[in-house]
This record gives sequence, C-alpha cells and structure tokens, in this order.
Amino acid sequence: MKLKIEIPDGDYYKRQIKCQYACPVHTDARGYVRAIADGDFEKAYLIARAPNPLASICGRICGAPCEAACRRGSIDQSISIRGLKRSAVEESRAALLKPLELIQKIKETFQDRNCVGQDDLGGLLKETQSGRLKKVQGKSVGIIGSGPAGLAAAHDLALMGFSVVIYEMESVAAGMLYLGVPAYRLPREIVKAEVDVIKALGVEIKTNCAVGKDISLAELRKCHQAVVIAVGCKRSRTLALPGADAHGVIGGVEFLRDVALDLPHKIGQKVVVIGGGNVAYDVSRTALRRQQMDVAVTAFREQGAIKVTLCCLEKRQEMLADELEILEGEEEGIVRQNGYGPKEILTEHNKVKGVVFQKVISIFDGQKRFNPQFDPNDTITLEADIVIFAVGQKADISFISPERDGININERGMVVCDPATFETSAQGVFLAGDIAHGPRLMIDAIASGKKVARSIYRKTTGINLQFETVELHLPIENYSREMGYEKIRRHVFQTVDVKDRMADPKVIVEKGYTCGQAKVEGSRCLDCAVNTIFDGSKCVLCGGCADVCPELCLKLVPVSQLEGNKPFADLVDLMKSRKKTEELTAIIMDTEKCIRCSLCAIRCPVGAITMERFTFKEGISPSFL
Repeated sequence: MKLKIEIPDGDYYKRQIKCQYACPVHTDARGYVRAIADGDFEKAYLIARAPNPLASICGRICGAPCEAACRRGSIDQSISIRGLKRSAVEESRAALLKPLELIQKIKETFQDRNCVGQDDLGGLLKETQSGRLKKVQGKSVGIIGSGPAGLAAAHDLALMGFSVVIYEMESVAAGMLYLGVPAYRLPREIVKAEVDVIKALGVEIKTNCAVGKDISLAELRKCHQAVVIAVGCKRSRTLALPGADAHGVIGGVEFLRDVALDLPHKIGQKVVVIGGGNVAYDVSRTALRRQQMDVAVTAFREQGAIKVTLCCLEKRQEMLADELEILEGEEEGIVRQNGYGPKEILTEHNKVKGVVFQKVISIFDGQKRFNPQFDPNDTITLEADIVIFAVGQKADISFISPERDGININERGMVVCDPATFETSAQGVFLAGDIAHGPRLMIDAIASGKKVARSIYRKTTGINLQFETVELHLPIENYSREMGYEKIRRHVFQTVDVKDRMADPKVIVEKGYTCGQAKVEGSRCLDCAVNTIFDGSKCVLCGGCADVCPELCLKLVPVSQLEGNKPFADLVDLMKSRKKTEELTAIIMDTEKCIRCSLCAIRCPVGAITMERFTFKEGISPSFL
C-alpha cells in the first residue's frame, strides 16, 4: 500500500494552525496563547478581541472548538485556550480602555498580528479610516434580538457607518447570555460591559419591545434599509408524553430565564431534569442552588429529602455535556441516571408526582439517524414534584407571516435563507445565529452576525467585500523553546469549595489562572504556525533528521512508494527530468506528530532544514458589483 502525501500550499499551512482553522471567527488562538507564554497579556487580549466583539464572554463560556482541534491534544491534553483567553482579559490593561480607545488600539496593532483572518476588525478599520472603504451614510439596520448574533452584527454594522437599532423583547439586553447562562458561570457585570461597548459605538437597544406585539416586522422594514432576525432559540422543546401538560412540568430555558430575571417560580424538593447536555446541567445545578436559597429546607437537604436527578438516554461516556460540567455537577450532588428515556409522567390531580423511565436499547438506527429504541419491560420510577425538560430548544417565529411578509418557511418550521448571504426570500431581511443555522455554539452565532453585517454592506452599497491574502514564510533566527515544554501537563482550573458554591448561587465556580499559571500553560502550546522547511537542493539524504526526531515523524522513502494529487505527480515528473533518473527518494513528514522542537534543524549537517514562521493576512479588497 502506498503512502498518501500532500504538497503544502497556503491553505495547507493555514490548516496547520488547527485552533485558528477551527474557530468560526478565525481567532488566532495560537497567537494569544504564545503572547501569554511571553508574559504579554495586552498583546494577547488584542489578538483575541480583534475578530470577536464578545471575547471576554467567550473566555468564560465558549464551547471552544479550538481546544477540540488543538494538536497538543494528540500528545496529552489540549491547551486550555478558553481559560487563557479569560486570563488575557483579566490581566490586560487594554481590556480596561474606553470603547473607542480600544477600537483604535485594535487598528493600530493590526500590522503586528501574524495570522490575521478576514474577521479581524483591524483590516476593516484600516480600510474605512484610509477612505479606501467608504463608510455608509444615512442608512439604518434594525436587529431583532440582542443575543450574541445580534450584538456581533450590530458591532460591525456600526463600525461600517450604519445607524443600528436592536429590538429586544426582554427587560435586559444580551439574550441567552444573560437569561440562559447561570450567573455562577458568567458574571453579569461582564455581560453588561460588553453590551456597553457596543452601545458606545452608537447602537441603540430598545428593551421591552417585542416584535409582533409592540411593533410589527412590516413596520421595521419601513423604518430600516435592512432587518436582521436574530431571535435565537429561546423556547424549550418538550416531549409528547402522557402527563406532559401537568402542573409542575416546565421547560429548562424558561426556568433559567425566570431565575435570571428574579421572577416568581417554584422549585420542588424532588426535581427530575430530562436531558444530558450542557443546558441540562445548567438547569440541574441552578435548581440545586435555588433549593439551597430556602433556609427552611436546609434540614431537609441534610436528611436527603432534597434531590435533583438528571436522566438521559446516553451512557456516561456518551453524554453530550462537557466533562467539566458533569464532574462539577457530581461534586454538588446532582444524581445521574444514564441509559433511560422517559415513558410517562405520573400525575395526581393534574400535579406531577413522578416519572416512569424505560431502558434504552439503542439511540440511533442503522442509518445513524436519531431513533431511540426502548425495552418497555425494564422500567424505573422516580418521585418528582417538578419535571424540567432540557432536550433541545427552538425559536419563536410567531411574529413572521409567510404570506404577509413574503418569507419562506420550510416543512420543518425553519425560516429559509441563502446559506452564503443569510438573506431570506424577502428583500432586505436577513437571519443571524441559531435561527439561520440551528442551535450551535455561541461563537458560531457571533460568526454569523459578522457575516450578515458584510452581506448587508454589500446589499445596500453595491460594494463587495472581497479578501486578498498575503502569505509569508519567515526564517526564525536562533529558534528555541521552553525547557521541557513537551512534558508539562495541562493545568486544571481550581474551583470554589462546594459549600461556598451552595451558599451563594452567584459565586463563580471556576477560579481562573494566576498570571504565573497562565504563562506556564501558554508555554505548552506547540506554536503550529512554525514549520520545518526542507531545502531539497541542499539535502544529502543522510537521514540524521529522522534519527534524531523524538516523535518519529520523519521518514526517508522511495518516491515509488508514495502517491498524491496532481501537484505531487507534476513535481515527481519535474524531478525525474532534472535528475535524469526514475529512482527518487523523498523525506516525508507527519505534521500531526511534529512538536516543533527543531532537533532536526540542529542535527542537519548541511543546513537544509530551517524553522520558519508562516504568517498571513486576509485583507479587505472592496470592488463594485
């Protein structure tokens, strides 16, 4: 069997920076992690903030696709990228700048950033302030919903010159960031600070203004040149079970909202939460804290009369919730029941008294479709006075009338939009966030909001925001790494003692890193923008590089044992012609294993190997349509 190889190009080297490639807004996580390792927290914060208007919030609750992609994870454990972003915010003076001063600082440091994606704010600011990209004048955009997608869209649209008004049905801005994320995970002052930055750019936020009730979609379209629907998935999905309409059966999203707004709500002594994802844990842990707030029930807790049980279809190792959520939930006393699905909610006088669960045989069918099967003869019954569904969310689009508004809604009840521009079938009406692509991570919602901003600019001005990429490989003089960096284990966040967590429901559970801990954790980064470059004209095929490689990622093989795409075939033909031989030998490299230690470059007797930094900038190049 031949080995498949790839000839590197610009996209290949971008893909090597796996954290940045996985981020929906292409944050150079590698860049800010390495800056933290060097002790430059201000630089780290500016790198993190440049493409992401909600960076400080992401430092607390981001789903961190960057960490899932991190190459270090294939060695031991991924870098704590989200935690280090939090450190960048907490340790940087730049995070304390006034909003307009911060925006100017991002522009001024644009040229200093090495790996810049198209979402980097510096490129936009540079082009608008130079006059190459004209700011919009006299046009306004209305945004329905002030969640992460709506805020991100408003942020970029305001910088483009639009007059922006956000219409929020709740009494507070930020959508699910405020209403759906418990205060023990995300401090409310951080949410308020990010919202205040966006308001300082000139964005108006009208709270307690429900579209469809206080103002119609048709009226918004008359008031604005474009409208963005970014309402998010703020309603809980339920299951069609016997007894599901009984008193005491509630939705998880609605429960979290009531808690966040300090609205009256009752929490029982025996709570059953149905679901196994992060929202289910937010609900379970919040319910436990609400129970603790009632001093009168403390004695009952000690007697074991107060109990929150989380039940889900998945086995423990299959659960969708983050591992940290599961472990912290266990510490706090959440009881898990894995591998069972709800069959019936038991009632008495239309009040919940328990739930019958049946054993799960399988969750997916042969075509990998969600189709759970149960054993009706293997059941358990849990007592409950409150049952909370946390099995998914959906958007409320009751304010949209397909006939009246000209907006297409498909058979699944989802609004149809162009996947490239997010524009609906109604001219000038766009979608952003979960309503555009279904429930995803917060960073996905932010990315869609930024894309919608560019689409609206294009739609209203006739100017297409194209991007030109400049790429460079720069040799690194005297390249070195931290001593023993490849052996340092991931530093796990310390958490507040369980008793202290339960005493105050707003106590932040994760303590974060100290400055010193952050620097050590940052030093674990492999710095995947650094590449080992081989000069074939110098190489004498001695094999010294392969011998010294600690990860065994280099190998000398006959070209006849390799296969690749057309660029590879063309290269082989060229080398055969130049060497005037059919027998060629190649050095191949498994970049997934490479730890950028540079031992190969040090060992090479002829200087054929260099350590080089790949840099790129995706800059705006406006053109008329």
